[in-house]
Amino acid sequence: MTSVIVSSAGTSGPRGNSILTGSGAPASSLGIDGDWYINNATPSSLVIYGPKTAGAWGSGQPISGGGAAGALLVANNLSDLLSPLAARAALGLGSAATANVGTSAGTVAAGDDSRMTNARTPLAHAASHGSGGSDPVSPAAIGAYPASAGSTLEGRVTAVENTALTKADNLASLGSASTARTNLGLGSAAVANIGTGAGSVAAGNDSRLSDARTPTAHKASHATGGSDVLSPADIGAYTSAAGATLEGRVSAVEGSALTKTDNLASLNSAATARTNLGLGNSATRAVGTVAGTVAAGDDSRLSDARTPTAHKASHATGGSDALTAADIGADAAGAASAAVGALSALTQTVVKAVDESRTSTTTVADDGHLFASLEANSVYRFSSTLLFDGPESADATITYTVPSGATGGWAPFAGTLGTTVPDGSAQLKVAARQFGSGSDIGVMASSATLAGIIATPRGIVTTGATPGLLRLRWAQQTSNASPVLLKAGSLLEVVKISGSAPAASGINLSNGAPQPSDQGLLAWTGDPNDAGHVTAQSNGGVVGRVTLVKLTIKGASITWSKIWFGLAGVDAGATLANCYLGVYNSSGTLVGVTADISTSLMSGATGKPVDLITPFTAAPGEYFIAMLLNGTWTTNSLTFKATGAGITVNCGLTAPRLRYSNMLSAQTSLPSTLDLTQQSTSIISTGWGSQWYGVQ
Repeated sequence: MTSVIVSSAGTSGPRGNSILTGSGAPASSLGIDGDWYINNATPSSLVIYGPKTAGAWGSGQPISGGGAAGALLVANNLSDLLSPLAARAALGLGSAATANVGTSAGTVAAGDDSRMTNARTPLAHAASHGSGGSDPVSPAAIGAYPASAGSTLEGRVTAVENTALTKADNLASLGSASTARTNLGLGSAAVANIGTGAGSVAAGNDSRLSDARTPTAHKASHATGGSDVLSPADIGAYTSAAGATLEGRVSAVEGSALTKTDNLASLNSAATARTNLGLGNSATRAVGTVAGTVAAGDDSRLSDARTPTAHKASHATGGSDALTAADIGADAAGAASAAVGALSALTQTVVKAVDESRTSTTTVADDGHLFASLEANSVYRFSSTLLFDGPESADATITYTVPSGATGGWAPFAGTLGTTVPDGSAQLKVAARQFGSGSDIGVMASSATLAGIIATPRGIVTTGATPGLLRLRWAQQTSNASPVLLKAGSLLEVVKISGSAPAASGINLSNGAPQPSDQGLLAWTGDPNDAGHVTAQSNGGVVGRVTLVKLTIKGASITWSKIWFGLAGVDAGATLANCYLGVYNSSGTLVGVTADISTSLMSGATGKPVDLITPFTAAPGEYFIAMLLNGTWTTNSLTFKATGAGITVNCGLTAPRLRYSNMLSAQTSLPSTLDLTQQSTSIISTGWGSQWYGVQ
């Protein structure tokens, strides 16, 4: 029989077909297609239906009781077989199928019959394995010697027993003790006793073997002519001849050497000895203050406190011992002014020129004056003095903005809201704010004795890779139809503390001249307020020429992204194309260029910024801003603001460092390089080429 073991339940499949039973005909709802049904209402007359098809059982067929002749009945349990013997043969059964389990003849043994165990005792059968038996076993099969081999071995053992030495015998049975000692390699000492006489051997601790024993007197054997002569070298001694020579040398030294007790009195020549020691004549002079003496180490004349003889004229320019500015740690003439200017550039002080108001608005906006430029990767401290005037009910909100990526903070240092009584209970606000985060402050209206109220915000800002502007932004705190004023004279002061370029630490040198940072610029060719002259030229003289204006970047590197220029006059009828601005470094390499600016030149007479296609980092040094125009226009109609004019613009300068110049012709784009030694002034003396430019 095949056994089926289910180790774990799987997913149930569809129901298989079955043989159903019941009393009476099957209902149509019973079973599924493929099932069979037996009606057993009458066991002797069973009726079978099926297989069920298309939901119908069909007609039943009798399977016993006259319905099928010769059929076996379930109830008869095969007793109605015509021939059980034939049935067994048909099933392939043997004679054991009808035998009972037992231990006698005609039975079959049970599966656990004790006769089948290995533990049962077999019948006596040793004779069958003996010599001549039915199943003889050889000595080799059971690991034994044959009788003949055993007999031989017995004889050999007897022979060994008769001749071998035994432990109990203690070698007494040796044939020859003398021969045995010889075979062991023993000498005559092996049979001698320990003693001090002849024929004995000395003990290991015999006192005669000690190094402490006194040897027999024998020095005569080592003397000259003895049996065991020693030479002077053998005992570390000089020979008699060598000793005599050494005696003579010692006597000579004793007669000529200096001694400690002599204190150099026996020198043949003290002067020669001083020379040999490298001493100068001061070695024999006494300490004193007169000629022929030497000064003591603490001589008062050697003191820095002594008053030197007047001699400044010898150090003056043209004197016998003239000092340069560098000799005394001073700047050369004019350098101090340049240094002051450079340090001044580190401090930006912006003063508000006119009053500015905020009316009916709480949205902060840029102050029109108070902003300053910040370089990348630098640290600044800043402070403001802000004079506000206006209704107490409006008050004000202020904040500062910085370039992208900058960090730091600021504090208002201003009174709280509701400040209405001079020197009253208002508190000073000092908590630090984020840049762009506002702070409300109290505002007080001016009166006969008051000028308003002052706020002194201050902060620290550290810029990242992006330069830009620090700006004050402000509005009313509460919308009010009466204006809040930020008064003229309010100021913003910014000091660069550290960075890749020069920085100040607490330096605050005033520079009254307008600075590029006053207008949010990084550099310019001059104050645009002074750019009153207008450059003018016919297109015939300018078209296709590269016009250069020199600009110097000082102090620190900048990121140059825009060029500002002043468009003074527009020719609406002009036809322009291939017009560009660009930047060349002092080697003549194009380092920045704009897209075509023709459209910008056709309208809007004002100051205009133009983006460089790719911003670049400009290190301190000289650069040349280039203009290239192409097209047609009416003479003196297309004009630009300028910072200089006439034949004086290049005084003291030559190529390649001309301040204003022109180069090349018939150009439709700015060349990648220029040979600046070829700078020309062919169209400069009329005023063209001195255009004003700003850098951002």
